[in-house]
Amino acid sequence: MTDATIVRTNQTVRKSLFQQHENLTVFTIFLGFVIIIVLLQLWMTGGHRYPTFISPVNVLNILQQVGVPGIVAVGMTIVMISGGIDLSVGMLASLVSIVTALGISKWHYGIVPSILLGIMTAVVIETIMGYIISRTKVEPFIITLGGMITCQGIALLLCNSREVIMKGELDFFKQNLIQGAKDPVSGLNLIIPPYVLIFFVIALLAGLLLNYTKYGRRVYAVGTNPNAAYLAGINVKNMRLSVYIIMGFLVGIGSVMLLSRVNTGIITLGQGLEIDSIAMVVIGGTLLKGGKGNVVGTLIGVFFLGSIGNAMNMLRLPSEVQYVAKGLVIIIAVTAGDISEQISGFRSRRGGASAGRSATDGKSKVILESAK
Repeated sequence: MTDATIVRTNQTVRKSLFQQHENLTVFTIFLGFVIIIVLLQLWMTGGHRYPTFISPVNVLNILQQVGVPGIVAVGMTIVMISGGIDLSVGMLASLVSIVTALGISKWHYGIVPSILLGIMTAVVIETIMGYIISRTKVEPFIITLGGMITCQGIALLLCNSREVIMKGELDFFKQNLIQGAKDPVSGLNLIIPPYVLIFFVIALLAGLLLNYTKYGRRVYAVGTNPNAAYLAGINVKNMRLSVYIIMGFLVGIGSVMLLSRVNTGIITLGQGLEIDSIAMVVIGGTLLKGGKGNVVGTLIGVFFLGSIGNAMNMLRLPSEVQYVAKGLVIIIAVTAGDISEQISGFRSRRGGASAGRSATDGKSKVILESAK
């Protein structure tokens, strides 16, 4: 065995399928969940009806439900990969919706200026929080928690703790892009509003940003080891600030889309959005400590969490059961991902040890043959 062969042996440690494809674990769990719901529907109907859970109209309905949380989850993915977190997005979304609604219905700024005002409100607040986080050693959890409470107070002051009702000025965000299309199974109208396409475009751009740009590589580097990133010449402070600016921009867009769905600016509009977005990102495999994650995994988490609520409603289960189901799925998905990573790591170490023994045996043979 030559030295070149020994090197090749050390480099060709076989990886498990789950290690090669980091999103495969959560996707497998998601697929198993879909199969279980389909089988339950077939059993409940005696197999005489097509499972409505996987019908085209219901799939598009799920997309409509997760479009806005998905936009926020994409931003949360970038923040968490960098090693941060943002608990303020829920109340910030409520604040943006109230500011936008007031700009349109009360202050009469016009539709476009009011939308820009709402988005800039989110960007400015996130920039302030990001600046504090990046320039101090205070945990992002604490800063964004304070930001959440502050946004709630500002929103209540602006609207005097009342609803801000609109007259459908943002209905163009709800227009059906496939008007006239029918579900071949149920015959119901198929609906794809513009904000669903906006969600996919944002997810695509974020995926390209993280995977194919220098900026994306620096985000991963900062999240993995900020000290090493600093020594490599990366401006860690500005990188941390930038991810919160992006978060603010995406929260602003998502809030406007959410406002267009309900036509009312109200403090409860974004309630729970921070929990859902963080859950979607964590289910998708992004680590809370940073340095690992991707948009594809987040998309799986978005569809997974949205499918749970939809399936529970179809099975006519009470909301209490839905909370239990969501909590269990988060625990199972995250735990399964960690176990899969540990198993893959164990196999890699064992394979590396085997390769090392083979290399040692090969060197011994070469020495013996040369001695002869």
